[in-house]
This record gives sequence, C-alpha cells and structure tokens, in this order.
Amino acid sequence: MPKPIFAVLGGGHGGFATAADLAIKGFAVRLYSSYEETIAPLQARGGLELEVLPSTGLAGGFARLELATTDLAAAVEGADIIMVVTPAPSQRGYAEKLARHLRPGQIIVLHPGGFGGALEFAQVLAAHGAPPVTLAETESLIYAGRKKGPTHMWIRGYKKGLRLAAFPARETARVLSLLRQAYPDLAEADSVLETGLSNPNPIIHIPIMILNAARIEAPGDFLFYWEGVTPAVGRVIEALDAERLAVGKALGVPLRSVYEQDLEWYSHQGTHGQNIYETHVHNPIYQWSLAPTEFEHRYLTEDTPYGLAPIEDLGRRLGVPTPRISATVEYASLLTGRDLRHGARTMERLGLANLSPSELRQYVRTGFRGG
Repeated sequence: MPKPIFAVLGGGHGGFATAADLAIKGFAVRLYSSYEETIAPLQARGGLELEVLPSTGLAGGFARLELATTDLAAAVEGADIIMVVTPAPSQRGYAEKLARHLRPGQIIVLHPGGFGGALEFAQVLAAHGAPPVTLAETESLIYAGRKKGPTHMWIRGYKKGLRLAAFPARETARVLSLLRQAYPDLAEADSVLETGLSNPNPIIHIPIMILNAARIEAPGDFLFYWEGVTPAVGRVIEALDAERLAVGKALGVPLRSVYEQDLEWYSHQGTHGQNIYETHVHNPIYQWSLAPTEFEHRYLTEDTPYGLAPIEDLGRRLGVPTPRISATVEYASLLTGRDLRHGARTMERLGLANLSPSELRQYVRTGFRGG
C-alpha cells in the first residue's frame, strides 16, 4: 500500500506535533497556517526540529516538510489525508474555506472532533457544494506537548488506544487502514457519537479550573494536574463522568470511564492508580503542565460549549438527569462572565433535534436520516 500524502491544517502546538511526527515517520507532509509569522521560519529552515520524551516511543530529529504554506489550496492539492488540527470553534471556518479546494475521495480527519465536529463539518461542506469526501474524527489529540521555538516542537505524551470514527461509520475501517500506517495504535470507535462523547477534556479540565479558581487568580504558577487535582477534585470529576456515562448508555453509545481511558492512553508512559485522582498525580508527563493564569482559556471557553453543554443538552432530550454537569456549566459561565451555553454545539444547532436515539444512531452509521 503506497504511503498517503498528508496535509496538516493548523499551526499551533497540535499542528506542529502532527506534522513533525508524520514527517519523521517518512510521510510527505504539507503544513498550512494562515499566519505568515508561523510559516516563514519553517520555510526558511525547510522543516522543524522534533524533540520527544523517550517514554512516548516516538522518534525525534529534523522533520523535513514537503511544504509549509499560507496557501490552503497548495496545501491540500494532491493530499490523500487532510488533518484538521485546530480548536473546535474554528472547525466551521476551516470547512467553509476547504470546500472549494477539495477533490473527490480525499479523507478529512478532525484531530480531535469535539462533540459533533464531523457532523457539523459535513453539513458545512455540503452547503458549500464540496465534492464527496470522507470525514473522520478522533476522540482527543494524540499528542501532548508544546512548541519550544518557531521551528522546535517537543512531544512529551503519546496516547495509545486513541479511538477514531468516520462519518458515516461504515467508512471507519477504510480510514483506519490508511491511518494505521502512521498511527498503528489507533482503535476503532463505534461512531462519531462515541468519539464526540469520549473527549475527556470537558469532564477533567473544567472542574479543575473551577475548584482551583482562587489559585489561578493568585500570583505564581502551579502544576495543573499534579497540584490542581486532589482527592476531592477527583471525586467531582468522577461524579461528572457518571452523568456522561449515563447519557451515553441512554443513547446506546458504548463509552469507557475517563479513568479507564486514562490508563489505556498513558500506562505505557508510567501512569497508574486506582482512580482518576491517582492516574493524574502519578502520570510523569504532567510534571511540566502549568495551569492557566486566566479564565478566558480554552479549558473553559472551548470545553464547555463544545463538550459539557452538549452532554447536558443530550441528557435533557433523553430524560437523563445531569445536575452536576449543569451546575458546572453555570460556574464556568460565572468565571468567564458570559453564557457558555450560547452558541454551544447542541443537537438543535446540528439540525438533529428531531431525531430519536435510534434514528440518530442510524444517521451516524449510514449518513442517512429516517426510521
């Protein structure tokens, strides 16, 4: 099987990590960012340096890029797989920009999707007359790391067992057969409902932010997971997770707990414990994870409307009580000073509010609505 050509869209930490790792693995990679100041140093050097923590199992070195560009059309022309590695709020804009540059048969992977990411992306592409392509999404970003400079990326974490689903789900096996050339540890999710409900960030980030509010506003740094997660914070995370699992069960979507997920992803890097508190404070890769210094941060402004609020919305539609999730959304809105339910990626926003659970499951598996 010939190696696929990748286009990586997004010049943040995730985009750099994705492009660098794929290039080190021997794939042809084009990296796109709309910011000239991001692309110019990469063009001048011809790529970027990748540094890795040995426990990731990844290889470091110089990652030569086939192309680094601010020209979206040039980035995706001839690419087999387009990796959209951007925050959830920017996915709609990327879909609008991409529509006229796509060719039939290309694969677009939202890395990650957030709740409803692939569903919304498909709707936007269709509305803009895009040719038939295959969409897929992961439940989370496979890497943990940060830029150390304009052409220097450091990866400290790599998730094993990360799950992916295509929309429609009948295409998942085909997408995985290609992606596993680069990511052999990817696992198959039931559908984009599973990936959308399995991103742990809303369940973990938001309560840590709320319960460490005074510490975040006070002078000085602290380690977000190692010091921000205590046994009590862990119990709150588990309580929110129980409501998420109940929503998934009512919807007929198989979900694992965030504790099970944490062990699956990071046991190979040394995490261990009997509960979610222990797996966080015993995860070696978190020794560098500083807490945010303000509440206007994606841990609240993205994780709430694209993660927690949609779970609350589904719970209400399914008759599943989510009082702890609802309270958490309220407190997140108070900390940011705005209603984080406004504009949330709910079933109504996705145009799917009239579907029953069985119709919704059929839709994500086949791409067709109906009973």
